[in-house]
Amino acid sequence: MKDKFNEIFRSKGINYLSEDVPLSEFLKFFDFHGDDDLLDLGEYVSSELIEIMDFVDHHGKPELIMWNLDGKRIDYVRLSPEHRRALKKLQDFGVVTKSVSGKQPWMYHFVSGYLISDSGIFCSLTLTAQTAYALKKYFNGKEKFSNNYLDKNDPWYGATFYSETQGGSDLAANKTKAIETENGWVLNGSDKYFASNAGIADGAIVTAMTGDKGIRSLETFFVPAIRKSGDLNFNIRRLKNKLGTIAVPSGEVEFLESEAYLIGERGKGIYYAMEILTISRVDDALAAVGIARKSFWEAYLFTERRSSFGKKLNEHPLMKKDLIMLEAELEASLIISLYAAQLFSESSHIVPPYNNTYNYARFITHIAKNMAAWASDHVTQYSMEIFGGIGFFEEFPMPKFHRDALVTSIWEGTSNIQALDMLETIMKKGVATIFFNDLKTRKEKVKDLKMKEKIEERIKFVENQFNSLMKSDSLEMNSKDLLKLFGQTLSLTLLAQAGSEIGSERLLGVSKVYDIIAFEPSTIQYEEILQKMELVKWMHKN
Repeated sequence: MKDKFNEIFRSKGINYLSEDVPLSEFLKFFDFHGDDDLLDLGEYVSSELIEIMDFVDHHGKPELIMWNLDGKRIDYVRLSPEHRRALKKLQDFGVVTKSVSGKQPWMYHFVSGYLISDSGIFCSLTLTAQTAYALKKYFNGKEKFSNNYLDKNDPWYGATFYSETQGGSDLAANKTKAIETENGWVLNGSDKYFASNAGIADGAIVTAMTGDKGIRSLETFFVPAIRKSGDLNFNIRRLKNKLGTIAVPSGEVEFLESEAYLIGERGKGIYYAMEILTISRVDDALAAVGIARKSFWEAYLFTERRSSFGKKLNEHPLMKKDLIMLEAELEASLIISLYAAQLFSESSHIVPPYNNTYNYARFITHIAKNMAAWASDHVTQYSMEIFGGIGFFEEFPMPKFHRDALVTSIWEGTSNIQALDMLETIMKKGVATIFFNDLKTRKEKVKDLKMKEKIEERIKFVENQFNSLMKSDSLEMNSKDLLKLFGQTLSLTLLAQAGSEIGSERLLGVSKVYDIIAFEPSTIQYEEILQKMELVKWMHKN
């Protein structure tokens, strides 16, 4: 039987690690070195995983089977055999275990997420990594749960059950109750409404209330899927119908005297919950920009083959400009997301009360998540448009990229939540001073004098905007605009610095294009750089 998937997905066979030039440049800039498994992962994603997940999306949706043949409640979420094998294959690459065990920094996990960037199956691994991280770092009980997550032959999977029907991101509104008994903690509640990895997870990190003092009563627990008796420890009421991310089952979970294990120290539950959440926010950012890259790469290859009005699509001046500007937007989002990943990786050993290093990592993560999600929405949408009508057909992978991208601005806190959380780090942690010092230090490392002057001008503009806002009563109202300004200025500075430090003229060109996008979006442009296809031709496939 002849395999013709490459005729509906031209990117098949690309190695998303070694052939992604911007990624390679940025990893060199951040001094990160992968291994053979990471290289093999880059090839596996395009040669097998994308096709498997596209089929799962259309024909292999996870299914909840609540009862077995004997009438016993089992809440079994059935996955297609290929889906199960793909999960195990990704585990074998060390996507979770290498960072959790300490064999690799957390940067390894985050880069893996960019390569995989299917926000369905990668969500299952993100949740697993979060769970294992919490257990290894903070669980002090005699049970060695973390060992199960490091088992190479049969690794456990994890989940985070935070959000509830009535509260969403407002964890102070949690109604799930935790009671300490002589035999340990038990949980009761039926409001966990968006429980992803339900039915896959062997255990979950769960937030619950131990009293009536609002967020101060919130604690974080590990809840195994199976009781000590061998019975179900929590029930899955139903699975959700979703627009995208079909591969990860999201359901409603109920706790009834569920056995639970306290994570860390009493009184610090909200800190642990938010720290664990930071992992998925970094993952979310890198998955978002990874989806955008795959979608855009596929669209670029189409412009090389498709002719219209006597020219290849990528020979038309308007399309050239579109491609170059999309590339700059994508690379800006990638470099700030990798920066967030590096900062968290370097601060992952820090515990509450957190210091400036951790607080700054958290601050950048809020910015990166929004920047990457917004870019992914835009890039995947326009990549579909490049294909014309066939870009809208579900028989090709392009619509799935866009559907999966849409959730990245919603999961783990919407764009408004990220802006408000960023604001909290400014008002309570004083990170703004660190941020502007970081910008100015990095600006000094830019060798191109014109770009250096331009960045200095942008920093002054943003600093003035920030200082004016701080004196006003409109800070919260404008917090999302402030986040965007911060993100654009940092991305621009990082692009120019990276171009200077690794000697990449291509990156310097990308930084010039991004400056136009970020700070002169409504100005008619005559810059030759907007026709310089060398910035994107690296995506050509022989």
